[in-house]
Amino acid sequence: MKIILIGLMGAGKTTIGKELSNKLNLRFIDMDDEIEKQSKMSIVDIFEKYGENKFREIESKLLEKLVLEDDIIISTGGGIIKIDDNCKLLNKQDNVVFLNGSIETLVKNVSNDIHKRPLLKSSTDLYAKIEELLTERYEKYKESSDIIVDINNKNINEVISQILVYIR
Repeated sequence: MKIILIGLMGAGKTTIGKELSNKLNLRFIDMDDEIEKQSKMSIVDIFEKYGENKFREIESKLLEKLVLEDDIIISTGGGIIKIDDNCKLLNKQDNVVFLNGSIETLVKNVSNDIHKRPLLKSSTDLYAKIEELLTERYEKYKESSDIIVDINNKNINEVISQILVYIR
């Protein structure tokens, strides 16, 4: 079994992925953590030193490798769907779960770790930036997933229960 979690930053992909991993006894990979490990640099440093395009290239190569594995839960980065080839690859997979949250939920969830998020670091209006990113990416998240789970006003266990109903 393979489960791939997609959605905007703050949707809970890492938190939900770790908990699903424990419940289902599957290996968990957070793509951002994996990229930091492999490059020996933080995501913020990669963005600052090499730019977003280079980061997306690294991210795409990792996704190509990870989708070949079984018995894994993959937490993608929020921008994974910015590359069309990644969307096509995700479309060929089963159990791609879009964790869908409102702007308010996402803002609340990211407000304590903005410094770790390159696309938010220089933002003066967090709400407007999250709204812009969500508007820009929403349709691609929907198109790239086969399961959509609303995370608003739900705790971790409620979200996981909903995912478990739909996975195959």
